[in-house]
Amino acid sequence: MNSEVTLFTYLLAGAIAFGLGSIPVAYTVGRLNGVNVFKVGSRQAGATNVWRQVSRKHGFIVTLIDWAKGLTAILMARHIGLESSELLLPATAAVVGHWNSPFTKFKGGDGVVTLMGASMGIAPLAVLLSLMIGTTLSFSMNRKVAHPSLWGGILGYVVFITISFQSSSGIEPYLVYGLTGIGVAIMLHSIYFHKRHKEYFRNVPQDEQSENGFREDLIS
Repeated sequence: MNSEVTLFTYLLAGAIAFGLGSIPVAYTVGRLNGVNVFKVGSRQAGATNVWRQVSRKHGFIVTLIDWAKGLTAILMARHIGLESSELLLPATAAVVGHWNSPFTKFKGGDGVVTLMGASMGIAPLAVLLSLMIGTTLSFSMNRKVAHPSLWGGILGYVVFITISFQSSSGIEPYLVYGLTGIGVAIMLHSIYFHKRHKEYFRNVPQDEQSENGFREDLIS
């Protein structure tokens, strides 16, 4: 832990991370292509919704930028003096910013990709393999489940935990617990969103459910 870190350092790192996380990339890309992501598909501003409702190319672009938001938040935090488990603060702030962007009336997406970017900045080698496996699963399940990025993220973090607890990984246990906690929070946030909007999803026609990948068992 850096003895020169002050309360202001934490506040600055958190503010920068929140600001980066809140950049409404998916919403902006959607609007530039005539689509309001909050009114179609999953009703969330994420790469998956853009992938399905706009195009695969634009979904890929959103994925890269949302990933970069999380990574940049950690790199900035490192630059101003945070290290090790202290980096969990900007990682959390970036995800919360993605959830509650002030630019879109505090609406957003799941934050899975943003967390992946932040995790890459914290433990790059362990996260790289986890990211590759999770991304592969996300793409393979794209039109089979409501949120493939969420399930891909879950698998990726299982791999991350497995690698991290190896004695040769050099990753502190507190980082593993913290990143896992953020991942669990993302899952609960997604479940809450679907519970809150389940009346809408129940009323979506069956053909639209099939097109958008909605699954009744995930929202009931």
